[in-house]
Amino acid sequence: MAAGLFVVLAGEALAAPQCPAEVETQQQLTAAIPGWRDLRSKTPHRVSQVTFYDGQPSEQVSLAPDATRKVRDREVSTWQFASTSERRTWIECGYAGTSISLAQELPAGTKSCSVTYNPKVRLSGLPRIEQLDCK
Repeated sequence: MAAGLFVVLAGEALAAPQCPAEVETQQQLTAAIPGWRDLRSKTPHRVSQVTFYDGQPSEQVSLAPDATRKVRDREVSTWQFASTSERRTWIECGYAGTSISLAQELPAGTKSCSVTYNPKVRLSGLPRIEQLDCK
């Protein structure tokens, strides 16, 4: 497994999660398709999306970014998290070419996270994620 995305911590020292840059999976058909052979690619699945949730991801309460701005030729989306909420914030990392995703609760006290995208480079139709910053 490759190293995770570059993470910058500002302010308090939080053990901010970082999405592993890629994952390997073992996928298979649930039933054979007559006349076809199944083949497996050895290509790793690269991180292609980040989603933040109010509560566990299984509850499907995803959060929209509070702001998105252009910084040079990049786009930076920022999520602000309410410190008064009784519910915890979670991060989910999605990967190109697979239904597998990874989720983790953000450390208590995390106030915001920003994701930097490169809109000129696409992965599964989405702008490539270059950086994840939480504080």
